[in-house]
Amino acid sequence: MVRAREIPPWALLPVLVGGLALPARAAGPSASPDPGGPAEGPVVTSAAPAAPASAPSRPSHPRLSERDPVRRWALGIEGVGMQIPPLRPRVVDLDARYLGNSVAAGGVGALGRVRIRPPIALEIAVRSGSVRYRSENDLISQDLVLAEFGALLFLARGDIGHFALDAGVGGLAHAIRYELEGGRTGAQIVGAFTVRVGADLELLLGRIALTFSLRGYGVITDLARTRATGPLFAGESAALRQAPLPRHQTHLLGSAGVLYRF
Repeated sequence: MVRAREIPPWALLPVLVGGLALPARAAGPSASPDPGGPAEGPVVTSAAPAAPASAPSRPSHPRLSERDPVRRWALGIEGVGMQIPPLRPRVVDLDARYLGNSVAAGGVGALGRVRIRPPIALEIAVRSGSVRYRSENDLISQDLVLAEFGALLFLARGDIGHFALDAGVGGLAHAIRYELEGGRTGAQIVGAFTVRVGADLELLLGRIALTFSLRGYGVITDLARTRATGPLFAGESAALRQAPLPRHQTHLLGSAGVLYRF
């Protein structure tokens, strides 16, 4: 029979001390001495991803067509070409073989414009044109001076180019001078009322703008108010003293010029 050998109490002391030390060593230096309490020290949590920083919004810069233009006033000069019906003088014979349905007159013009609204401008202008007829030793000159007032409606307005339709009214003066063979001279001056419609194009180059236009004119001439002077018309009848122009005419005018804007 085998009897269990009794273990003395002092032999169990190292085993008890080792069992108490193992949990403390596994917990580490930051473990709480209270097994049921929260661990001391900083608590590290998973950080949420940072939201991307929103890019600063750019300031709004509206197009020139969407704001009042900085430069509202403009002055300019232009070259003018007119297509007009030819003269049919009654005091001298011109060879009909050299006269077509129209003649071209060239001249210059000066104009001023002001923008009262971004799409609307007012214009005042003075334009001229001249044409010469020669037959052997006879010379006839026709000079036209046109003063007009109009309005432009800009249908397309960009940072570089502007396109507009225009309309206006004005007055036209014809001056017809005769220098005929034998020293016969004379002049006829008559006025007319004009109505116009047309199209305009502006190309903006800073303070300078290039302008191009094409316009059609309806011309009503008051022939009864023709003022005839000179020996050529002395003693002539009222019919011969009238300017050799139709009462109703159509003129076509094209121009190209330079504007200074301020």
